[in-house]
Amino acid sequence: MNEALKTKWLWRFATEDEVLWKKVIVCKYDSDRLGWWSKKSHFAHGVGCWKSILSTLDFFKSSVRFEVGNGARVLFWQDKWCGDQPLKAHFPNLFRMTSSREATVQEVLSWNGNSKVNVRPGGEDQIVWSL
Repeated sequence: MNEALKTKWLWRFATEDEVLWKKVIVCKYDSDRLGWWSKKSHFAHGVGCWKSILSTLDFFKSSVRFEVGNGARVLFWQDKWCGDQPLKAHFPNLFRMTSSREATVQEVLSWNGNSKVNVRPGGEDQIVWSL
């Protein structure tokens, strides 16, 4: 299967929530807690196609960033949402000291209207290509 087609399926997994094929994949392999990515298969048989698609996951993750809406599905430290790298790369010392490495943007920032971060309170978080 070619790389562009695999990447297209990962994009569809990240952006299409209520489609049957995604529900089947999530049921069989599970997804990360925020629903953007499928977990990798730990089975030896019967997973060739999806395993092949997931082989491009690292490339896909490096090619996308997030636009924060309500911040519930974007990881504060680990996702690219504020610049061209995750905050853990910009502030490695702070990242090493934090106990909330898996916290979402919503959990870290208060939404009192005084944030200098470009967010859309009440909106949905979105994944976009970093071109």
